[in-house]
Amino acid sequence: MQTTALLTTLLVLASALVVSWAARRRASTRVEFYLAGRTVSAFLNASAVCGDYFSAASFLGVAGAVYASGLDGVWYGVGFAGGFVPLLLFTASPLRRFGEYTLPDYFAARFESNAVRLVAVALVQVIVLFYLAPQMVGAGTVWELLVGQGLLGMSPYATGVVVTAASMVVFSALGGMRGMTWNQALQFWIMTSAMAVVVAFAFAAGFSYTRALRDLSSGPLVNPERWRVAELLRPDPTGVTAADRARAVMSEAYWERHVAPHLDDPAADVVVLMPQRSRLQPGPAVYNQPGHLYTAVDHASLLLTLVLGTAGLPHVVMRFYTNPTGPLARRSTVYVVLLTSVFYWLATAAGIAGRALTPRAAESGGVALPVQMVEGLLAHPDQVLPFLAQTLGGGLLLGYVVAGAFAAMFSTIGGLLLASAASWGHDVFEQFLRPDAPERLRVLVAKLALVVMALVAMAIGLAFPRVEFLRAFPAVIALMVSWAFAISASGLVPALIVSLWWRGTTLRGALAGMVAGGGTCLVLLGANLLRVVEALPHWLAGLPVGPALPTLVSAPIAFLCVFLVSWWDRRNVPVHVDEVWMRLHGTARERQERLLQRAGVGSELGWEPL
Repeated sequence: MQTTALLTTLLVLASALVVSWAARRRASTRVEFYLAGRTVSAFLNASAVCGDYFSAASFLGVAGAVYASGLDGVWYGVGFAGGFVPLLLFTASPLRRFGEYTLPDYFAARFESNAVRLVAVALVQVIVLFYLAPQMVGAGTVWELLVGQGLLGMSPYATGVVVTAASMVVFSALGGMRGMTWNQALQFWIMTSAMAVVVAFAFAAGFSYTRALRDLSSGPLVNPERWRVAELLRPDPTGVTAADRARAVMSEAYWERHVAPHLDDPAADVVVLMPQRSRLQPGPAVYNQPGHLYTAVDHASLLLTLVLGTAGLPHVVMRFYTNPTGPLARRSTVYVVLLTSVFYWLATAAGIAGRALTPRAAESGGVALPVQMVEGLLAHPDQVLPFLAQTLGGGLLLGYVVAGAFAAMFSTIGGLLLASAASWGHDVFEQFLRPDAPERLRVLVAKLALVVMALVAMAIGLAFPRVEFLRAFPAVIALMVSWAFAISASGLVPALIVSLWWRGTTLRGALAGMVAGGGTCLVLLGANLLRVVEALPHWLAGLPVGPALPTLVSAPIAFLCVFLVSWWDRRNVPVHVDEVWMRLHGTARERQERLLQRAGVGSELGWEPL
């Protein structure tokens, strides 16, 4: 067991509990529980947004993607950081000016319709589940790898899932959004400083960014791959086997010791180094060139998914309602863009440093973590950050990285639970079941919804290893996160952006865009799942779907539906659109004047009509 890792994880849990306990008295009303009283400063909110946004996929996954794929891995960081640009330009400030609680709240007020509220609630819950489930799986996996000790008779994996779910229920329900804000800000700086310290240790160990990039790109890219022996020895049409390609880049000593003894068993699995082929041009993939993971279409789709999808993630958007004003929400977004750029540069540097330094660490024999290595390369790239920490800084630095990994999961899970609770409690219970409910009951229902969603997420996390067909997916955790971004980019964001900036958007147009975009995305994701498990009907075999590709089809469909249906339905533009526009885009003085005029006070003060 990694004792230091366990102690630092418990320290993060204890600090979060202290913060939530300190904020508990101020979480007794809806505006406090959901939005921290709308009093969060710009920089504090920016730090909390980053903590909310940076899941384990960001903290461990981006460095791992860069480690394994070079430039193609960098696109994840570019997409994650670039996702806040649409928020900055189009949504953060007007949404905060509008002054509601949730995204479904905005749609319902914008179009004076409960139907659009329910559609938005459904999309929000799908996004939350697709985002929440992989976080729970990641919690179990990270605990299993980095702590390695179960509690109360549970396996290490189950311990990680249960401890994370139980902890986040307590922290989220106890402190509400104010406690979560402080926790997320603290946890963001824990993970960022952990990443920075690892990169600093790498530079101190002799790592040079430019030299490493040049050396790693001097030949074809090779990566460990798991192969069934029967497939490894099967010749292609030219008579060359995968074993021939592997032996060309592997040492004879490793082959004879670790691979050759298993070649008599066709059903055995072996891990070998394999030269990677470019998907953009004939020939091998190269570390500093695109093409290892994506075609040109895949590149475009991935960036569109991440950049567009961020603007509709409910736990991220909800954070901008906590700022006092629209301009402060925009300023928060500027800070977020700067902080995410620094963070993802550190992740990129860590990935390149890992690729350059892991062979040396393997040769020195100083590897204490239970990782699998092939010829000095990690078989699981997501382990590169803790591996670097342990080999460069020992148990203490490893413990700090473990704290960063759990901080990433805790902050994201907490934000998702609050967003889901707000959707069930405010958008369903308060609007449809008990509109006259007292304040205490409304807050209680929100906390109960939070507990239920945590239990659902925990159940999914515990059942995940037993779902056999999911083994057909490589990197299924990152894949499920991309599904959440794709549904957001297709179902919510087109209707959101168009309705914020085009007065002619109608209720039917918004509903058409949300249903068509979200529905198309779900259908294409389902078709991709069936294809991977070889259950896709033959008449759909030519359907162009991939892990992120639905957005390239479904998002344009959604935008077109919003525009075309609204134009066809232009006679039904909401009659209150002028009031909506004042709330969205008017200055504070203009909104105040309009409010006073409606109360019959403006003329007494000598103000002219707007």
